[in-house]
Amino acid sequence: MMATSVLITRQPDNRYTARALVLPELVVSGATEAEAVEQLRVTLADLQQHSRVIQVELPIPDPAVEHPWLRFAGMWEHDLDWETFEAAVADLRSADTHDAPPV
Repeated sequence: MMATSVLITRQPDNRYTARALVLPELVVSGATEAEAVEQLRVTLADLQQHSRVIQVELPIPDPAVEHPWLRFAGMWEHDLDWETFEAAVADLRSADTHDAPPV
């Protein structure tokens, strides 16, 4: 026996849908909550009987290939205004103004 989390939603037409959170593409409906859950249980059991889980190998990126954003790393390292900019950002973040946008 296996347990799984199920999202039950009441629809505008007073029917219910049930969706297994592990397989959100499986959605069933029923006139009652219990009916929707039972339909989902049957659907999952059928899927389980005719399916299997396998492992798929994926290539590991070559570390010798440069990351596209790496060329920008450290570009402000020797900028004379950097510390002033950082201090201004810190001041904005700690300012207690209600009309200022969040930073």
